[in-house]
Amino acid sequence: MRITGYAFISLCAALLMGLQILPGAGPAQAQGIDETLYSEILVLQGVEMGSGARPAALGGAYRALSDDLSGLYWNPAGLASVRRIELGLGLSQYYTRDEAMIPQGDLNSTQLSRTRLNELGLVFPVPTYRGSLVFALGYHMAHPFDAFGTFSSEDGNAAFMADELESGRLGLWSLGGGIDLSPAVSVGLAARLWTGFDDYSYVERTDFPNGDFSAFDQSINADLSGFNFLAGVMLKALPWLRVGATLETPLKLGIEESYSESFEERVGGEFFPEETFSETYEYHISRPFRLGIGAAALVNRIGFSADAVLNDWSQISYADEPPLVGFDKEQANREITRQLRPTVDLHGGLEYWLPWVDARLQAGYAYLPSPFDDSEVLSAKHVFSGGLGVLVDPALQIQGSLTWATWERLLAGWEEDLRQASFVLTLSYRM
Repeated sequence: MRITGYAFISLCAALLMGLQILPGAGPAQAQGIDETLYSEILVLQGVEMGSGARPAALGGAYRALSDDLSGLYWNPAGLASVRRIELGLGLSQYYTRDEAMIPQGDLNSTQLSRTRLNELGLVFPVPTYRGSLVFALGYHMAHPFDAFGTFSSEDGNAAFMADELESGRLGLWSLGGGIDLSPAVSVGLAARLWTGFDDYSYVERTDFPNGDFSAFDQSINADLSGFNFLAGVMLKALPWLRVGATLETPLKLGIEESYSESFEERVGGEFFPEETFSETYEYHISRPFRLGIGAAALVNRIGFSADAVLNDWSQISYADEPPLVGFDKEQANREITRQLRPTVDLHGGLEYWLPWVDARLQAGYAYLPSPFDDSEVLSAKHVFSGGLGVLVDPALQIQGSLTWATWERLLAGWEEDLRQASFVLTLSYRM
């Protein structure tokens, strides 16, 4: 069973703050179960803002729009609105900042940037005598895991320094389509093959005035895969009003994980050589149904959109024995039910069609509540966004967006202010 780097951080932080550690209390005991669940369940980390520049600019309020390639990710029923063959390509540039400190300690600030494929795909309308039938195939980036943090503190008893680096993402290949059942109602379905990876490394060292020290290295490399479906419906309630709803089936995520660690120390002048440990794990963790509903209205040149998404995090469950210290599958699932809760994510967007040029300005906001029940491990996330879409010619559209997310977390006594900025640029070519 593995021990996460944050457990070692907590032990060293306690030593530096002069707290008493009971004899025999190891690092795993210094880490709370809520912190362990946050560190181990990847879908709880980072910010999931989905795919596409226009949806991001509108704060993720896109389930009642979805009239382009991104609709394959947000609501496949919206694909029925596409009338021309569309090729889409999008890139994302992520920037993260982590400011960490312990009480009465120094502030540690780190930055990280990553460039990733955001979306790539094809939308193909089938000629019909009446109504619409549209198919689409594409890749969408759903969830980045990129992060970098530095933790350091020093007093008269010891000097502590640690670095952690995480690189990864969770994306999906989708094949789906939308069809008009009537002039006012469209439905859609997408089959989704999820793929991804998460590479995590952690290194720390504690030096004492008498020359003693301890050093710990950890590496975790995981490959992710899964499959589920997304069903959607779109209602054109009024000429200026659309309502959309989606149901995402449970996602059973398979994880193949390689873990390694090493530890060495000098105590009382006696050196204890490096000890190493490595192991591989294969297990599955399931995320339950997700229900989304949204509305979009167009009044003159101003468009409004709003979404609400229900996530019941308490129904996350391990299907196999988890790689958690001191917990079997049943114990881990009971703690998930105890520690996590259902939440409703709220998204809102505003879009303005400029009168003198073929362009649209967007602004948006998203509120993502913490999945933890009565815990300070993770705060709610606030996401602000804006964007611009320009129709270069009748066939080519360029859309850019900028999002800025803020939240806080408390792990192993370290208070962290986290920021994530992302710039997404998409090109859409319609034939």
